[in-house]
Amino acid sequence: MKRIGIFGGSFDPVHEGHLHLAGLAKNAAALDEVWFLPCFLSPHKTLHPPSDGKLRAQWLRAAIEGISWAKVDTTELEKSTPSYSYQTLETLSARYPDHQWFWLMGGDQWDALPSWKHPEILARFASFIVLARNGREIISRDGYKMQIVHGEHPASSTKIREALATAEKEIPYLPARVADLIRSEAVKTP
Repeated sequence: MKRIGIFGGSFDPVHEGHLHLAGLAKNAAALDEVWFLPCFLSPHKTLHPPSDGKLRAQWLRAAIEGISWAKVDTTELEKSTPSYSYQTLETLSARYPDHQWFWLMGGDQWDALPSWKHPEILARFASFIVLARNGREIISRDGYKMQIVHGEHPASSTKIREALATAEKEIPYLPARVADLIRSEAVKTP
């Protein structure tokens, strides 16, 4: 049975911090693979829609090139509706019944989990790997299998988007291949 970590998010854009934290989770939980799962639209971020899903998937593929344990899964992009994690994991579990699932999330999302749509269904299908950053204390929840992984990385998608908007040449924590793709797309779009 393969141990698969699911790392969902907007990845707008993907940065070295995402890759670093995925690697920490992979090693700590002895995962066979980590699947990066770009959402179509986060139900928690409907006021600020992300960049086009096909572009974000392309950026992810460029970022993980050469990382044997990383994969991009576009299940949520194929639906073209807001992404609900429990539905995604129901779909993946039906497609891959021989996989054991681990849902990666930050401590902030772990705190917000009770507000997600049907977190109890998600918990039936997956154990949680909670990335504790900045010394954050993580509280366990009854009925939820959870492992805490400690790690830090200073990357921020918001700061990277701001740097891209000002056309900075060097953008910290943005993989070079991703930066090239973003810039080439900006040239195509007037």
